[in-house]
Amino acid sequence: MQNNNININDFQNDSEYFNDNEYLKKCDLEIEYNNEFISNEIDKNYNDYIVKVDDKNIKIKKFKNYYCNYLCSISKFIPLNEELIDNIEKILTIEQLQILVDYAVLKNKISGVEAVFIKVPDFQMGKNSLKKFSLQGYEIVSACKIENLKTSDMVGGKIILEIENLLNYSAKQLSDINEFCAITDTAVLIRIGQDLEEVGKIVGKFGMSPIETIESFGLLDRECYILGLNFIDKDDQKLIKDYGATCIFSPQCDSLNGRGAINLYNFIYNDLKFGFSSETCYNIDMLFEAKLAKFNTSNLMYQNDLISYFDLIKAISYNQGWNLISFDKDELKENILDKKVFLYDERLEEIENKVKEIVQIIKEKIKWN
Repeated sequence: MQNNNININDFQNDSEYFNDNEYLKKCDLEIEYNNEFISNEIDKNYNDYIVKVDDKNIKIKKFKNYYCNYLCSISKFIPLNEELIDNIEKILTIEQLQILVDYAVLKNKISGVEAVFIKVPDFQMGKNSLKKFSLQGYEIVSACKIENLKTSDMVGGKIILEIENLLNYSAKQLSDINEFCAITDTAVLIRIGQDLEEVGKIVGKFGMSPIETIESFGLLDRECYILGLNFIDKDDQKLIKDYGATCIFSPQCDSLNGRGAINLYNFIYNDLKFGFSSETCYNIDMLFEAKLAKFNTSNLMYQNDLISYFDLIKAISYNQGWNLISFDKDELKENILDKKVFLYDERLEEIENKVKEIVQIIKEKIKWN
């Protein structure tokens, strides 16, 4: 049988840029049956992200996944409820946890991701996997684990500390985390504003909005990433912009978990930095994350053309490597966000079998409804 998968080493190098009439349209990346790209609104910066190869193919920059939880490795097979999340590190050995991290990183690689921020159960696990599969990125570790670290352990490390929920941290703990990050030059990621009840409780506890709270503890002065933001107001958006923090959106995971949809137009209109993440989704597809964000915004605003494809492609792109996107000439019209990247890797089957064994171990040790 013919193997139609793209070799993982293909299309890594930049090619010569095309002239103006071959740049892709800024707000419409559809290809018609005559294989000619429609071109009304030309943006020369577009060729930093997409290059036409021939009448059937384009190259698109490899993707960046701003947050991937290693538990995505098992989310297809086991509900990620609080019991499992709280006990997973007690159930599995360090070696088994590392296999789950490896699988999550490999799933990113075969999905065309070149850089991933990978949430791991403990230090070094993400670094090990990123090195093993030759990907760029950072490991994300819970900020509560800094109590077991010396500042000297962190200097120069590619680590992001995550504050999973402001409500679980005291004022002293937040101050200590900020001081630790300042001394070690460590980035911080804060999950915030994903439901109205949480926002209300944060205001009740700290007397300020979520973003005002993290500003008051100095966390916005750090290299700061903010995940969620489903429910924040315009004043909070202004603070995020003023400090240059990066917003992270997870449209697919939000949908699966019944969280509110993001109105991406507000963030683009206010010129905030943003990117997308797969979070705990088993199927990692950065093009789909962008597509769903555009769909959600169109529904919220009752208008289809508010978000340009340029903004979306830029948000999921990394600055190294290329993915190949092929169009079917027999189809009347195709959209780039409808495509899916899959890169073959011979290690996939072996590690998948190990993950299936781990799933069985978890099922035997944890019961759920």
